[in-house]
Amino acid sequence: MTKDAVLGLDVGGSSVKYRLASVTRSDRMPDALDEGRAPTPAEDPVAGLAELARRVTAGVRLDAVAVAIPGIVDAERGTVVRSANLPALNGLELGPRLSDMIGVPVSVLNDGRAAAVAEARWGAGAGIRDVFTLALGTGIAGAHVVDGVVVDGAHGSAGELGHVVIEPNGAWCTCGQRGCLETVIGAPALRRAWSSAGGEGAPSAMFAAYEACDARAVEIVNRAADALADAILTLLALVDPGVIVIGGGLATSPHRLVTLTAASVAERATFHRVVPIVPARLGRWAGAVGAVAQAQTLAARTEEAVA
Repeated sequence: MTKDAVLGLDVGGSSVKYRLASVTRSDRMPDALDEGRAPTPAEDPVAGLAELARRVTAGVRLDAVAVAIPGIVDAERGTVVRSANLPALNGLELGPRLSDMIGVPVSVLNDGRAAAVAEARWGAGAGIRDVFTLALGTGIAGAHVVDGVVVDGAHGSAGELGHVVIEPNGAWCTCGQRGCLETVIGAPALRRAWSSAGGEGAPSAMFAAYEACDARAVEIVNRAADALADAILTLLALVDPGVIVIGGGLATSPHRLVTLTAASVAERATFHRVVPIVPARLGRWAGAVGAVAQAQTLAARTEEAVA
């Protein structure tokens, strides 16, 4: 064995991003000893992830593994409650079963929370103790991280800014309410708005049209930014974070939604303490990096328990 290491796995619908890193926690993001992608195992997810872990960690002494999953997770039991993208994992005690197969402690966490921890610890929120992270995509994921730990709330569902009602008589949301933030700024909502305005293609095409000053795209993007600003003003009033980090597929460079939203918040704030609203830094690897952070914490706790 050459060195101690931890492994972070970010499991998606089609691929698993893996990152092997030092077991030692530090303020600096650890360099990857190895990282890459592998197909998401389809037949037996536990056996497939175990085989991936063995292959990636050959030659190192593995101390802990953390697995980030898109869906609802019972972190205490290491169980995947429900995952729309990975139904084979529904109800599966992934943590204990994978731990039995590879012989090290395994933690299971939600992928959005993993990304939030990564951004708070080593990304755009580094150095700030109170960070709220938003991921703009098909849905709107949110997580509040204080001192490196996600504040889950009493029932594990805190941070759902995507289901703050912005337009009370607006479109129906998949959650059953009308006018949630997701019905205005989620990727499907933007795609529908762009199509209804005569545009073609995905939201990326709409943002390209915005850059070309297409009046239709400008109207849709400005409306989306104002809706997000509404939600963030509520967030500032209730949570008062030190920084708001915005990432996800709809917030990539040139970060128009981020800059427009920040300007709208600054213009409309009254008693609110306006904090920096900044783009995320870690991109698509944030989930794997956050899983590494969780694995480091798990390794440290395990060592303390044994000592």
